[in-house]
Amino acid sequence: MKQTFIMLMLLVSGTLGAQHRLTVAVDGIEEIEGTIYVAVYDAETFLQKPVYRAIAKVEGEEVSIVMDSIAPGRYAVSLFHDANGNGKLDTGSFGIPVEKTGFSNNAAGAYGPPAFEDCRFDVEDDTVIYVTLRSYEMPH
Repeated sequence: MKQTFIMLMLLVSGTLGAQHRLTVAVDGIEEIEGTIYVAVYDAETFLQKPVYRAIAKVEGEEVSIVMDSIAPGRYAVSLFHDANGNGKLDTGSFGIPVEKTGFSNNAAGAYGPPAFEDCRFDVEDDTVIYVTLRSYEMPH
């Protein structure tokens, strides 16, 4: 009985510590320069403080960013193309981004960023998501 309990605990602890690979495939890149900044959030930290981050140099019209050691869970991704290399998302009037941005599920908000629920995806195994960068314009 004691051995069964110990084996069960080892099995559960091994499952709890499982880590996965998240690949974010980005397209819609027009300027082949700069860097893609990726932020991964959970529901509690959405657009506040990423739980994972990654960056990748832009060397073509598509970029794949691979992040290892992602814990199983529900996440959302936001990213932007820092084409001018200043290390930040440049914005214009009313805080509207002037650099291309994207969210998981290619979600878009009507008057601001999309909600977590529109961007969410689950990591239960190695996962690949696809994001298309987009530009934003002032509503007419």
